[in-house]
Amino acid sequence: MKLLCVDVGGTSVKHGIIDEELNITEKGRFVPDSTSLEAYVEALGQLYDRYRGEVEGVSFSMPGIIDPKSGYFYTGGAYDRIVHDVDLKKLLEDRTGVPVSVENDAKAAAYAELGYGCLKDIDNAVIMTLGHAIGGCLIFDHKIVYGKHYSAGELSFVNVDYHSLDFGETFAGRCGAHGLMVKVQQKLETEEELSGTQIFELANEGNEKVLEALKEFAYELCIQMYNLQVTFDPDVFALGGGISSQKVLYDLIEDGFDRMEQELFYFVRRPKVIACRFGNDANMIGAFHKYHLDHDQ
Repeated sequence: MKLLCVDVGGTSVKHGIIDEELNITEKGRFVPDSTSLEAYVEALGQLYDRYRGEVEGVSFSMPGIIDPKSGYFYTGGAYDRIVHDVDLKKLLEDRTGVPVSVENDAKAAAYAELGYGCLKDIDNAVIMTLGHAIGGCLIFDHKIVYGKHYSAGELSFVNVDYHSLDFGETFAGRCGAHGLMVKVQQKLETEEELSGTQIFELANEGNEKVLEALKEFAYELCIQMYNLQVTFDPDVFALGGGISSQKVLYDLIEDGFDRMEQELFYFVRRPKVIACRFGNDANMIGAFHKYHLDHDQ
């Protein structure tokens, strides 16, 4: 049995055909027409048309606050201008004529790790996806925590400085991709906008100023992980996103916890940090797992 699994990002849509062995074929990417809700649904419908008859159904990982049972979208993340307060799941099923599943993108990544990855045998965890923002998901008793309003784990919006409520002082603003870049710019005394790949290339080459910036970045991650540790007390924190494969990041995180353990007046418990397994394919694989949970009843 094969599914079309679609990862809707802020600027483009990734897709692939996934089979029972988690083989991914027909990988591709495109920019959908988002001028209106109708145009958006049609663009996703035309993607399905390319594989009509080859797949049993379609499963979407999408931004926004989503009711996981009904598929109702209260918000649409980067697409909120056209996707809000709408039963997008029904619109997609009407357009494709096949069963559809939808899931929030961070929670889709969590489903990948719960079903097949680093959390397969873990009861309680926090997933933190380090990207343009901070994707978050809480897992309790091997189940995703949605919360009363389906917004549990929206870590991007944690405020980190009570003196300011600007986006720049949220967890996403400080520890998302832009926040990391700003820290590096300050240390290098430049306005050049470096990508995450460029930043870690410089770090792995031993650039001391970049390493200083990364040390500050990692320490802020440590503080927020510690706050979650004393609040939720998970078994592990699983890091995903493009930079989560960088060994230097984990070394600096451990250094940050060493510093906290020495300086904090009462250090309750040291968080355990691991890497997610599936990297950039996590959302598609999580969408595959969510489809089976929804339809294999």
